[in-house]
Amino acid sequence: MTGQPSEQAKSRAPGNRAFGSVGSALRFFMNPRNVQEIPRLLHEGPAPIVRLVIQMHNTREIRRRLRLGRPVSFVSSFPRSGNTWVRYLLADVILQGQGIETSTELPVQHNKIVPDIYCNWISPRNETAPDPGLFVKTHQVFDELEEGLWGAPRARGSGGGAGAGMFHNCKFIYLYRSPDDALVSLYHYFARQKHLKAKTACGIDAFCLGRLGDWENNISSYLRAADEGAAVLFVPYELLLQYPVEILSNLLHWLGLRHDPLEVQRAVSNMEFNKLQAVEARNLIKEEAHPLFASWKIDPFAYFRLGGKGSVQAELRASTVEQIQERTAGLVTRANSRVLGQQSLQRNPAPSETRQIRWQAAMQSKPSKGLPSVPSLHRT
Repeated sequence: MTGQPSEQAKSRAPGNRAFGSVGSALRFFMNPRNVQEIPRLLHEGPAPIVRLVIQMHNTREIRRRLRLGRPVSFVSSFPRSGNTWVRYLLADVILQGQGIETSTELPVQHNKIVPDIYCNWISPRNETAPDPGLFVKTHQVFDELEEGLWGAPRARGSGGGAGAGMFHNCKFIYLYRSPDDALVSLYHYFARQKHLKAKTACGIDAFCLGRLGDWENNISSYLRAADEGAAVLFVPYELLLQYPVEILSNLLHWLGLRHDPLEVQRAVSNMEFNKLQAVEARNLIKEEAHPLFASWKIDPFAYFRLGGKGSVQAELRASTVEQIQERTAGLVTRANSRVLGQQSLQRNPAPSETRQIRWQAAMQSKPSKGLPSVPSLHRT
């Protein structure tokens, strides 16, 4: 009837979207396998439910876009591997590309430009408006992300690799960090959060070894997805830390985002760690006051604690470091080999000298010579 909203429009109304997400969340917790989450809810308050509702809504919105053939890119990683920093860098460049002047305190929050699948609502937008597509941050292993979007896990060896089906319009930036550095950073993050601190009671060595399997599962899932045809760009955190302008430039080139060298340099300057710490301290203290998250007691320096590399020797026992490195050496080598072979990072086959520099930077965390400059990237 003329003047009445369509059923499709009703289903997209904010209230109905939220109601549908709440219903999905309730069905989720009625599953007997999830009854074990009840003690966590009693301890942490409403925050886990809020996160679950947001994640379910976002999953539906991502699925809708994929069905329409819209581009979706994921910024994926194991926690504490540079994901938040890359989101800031991407948001800065995207805003500059829209003619907006940027500083460390962005005029539009980074989580509105690259939302976290767990925490930030993804809103339907005018699909005809020019934009770089949807960017989403996730720490999910590839298989979990795939199952959430497809509705069921895809059997291995069943044909139709990860690059097929709904994911054919998706790109994945996979950030990986030296496992001992990532695990130590995760330990300190947990230790600073009231709702997570109890999980560090075992001590730093036991914590890191206990979480090592999660790191292995995370990176191996993306290596397997890449082997099966998914568009995965592997980015070593240490290399990004050492050569941020070059790596960010090539990352943007691979994504197809319009940019120029000055925009990249401005973004890197804006998002230096000491500047981000000052901004996050102000923003997270405000966020902490929100009643939904009051029980979390977020530490303002939890996200950008140090941002460095190679400090674990002073915190972990030598035997712990040795065990971590022995278990992960094969996975790190596979990921580094993909970095060396990625034409998107090289544009042309790399000369032997450049390959050796990259190998040192990615694998040994040793000071190395400056990388040869890449050709200037102009707007495309």
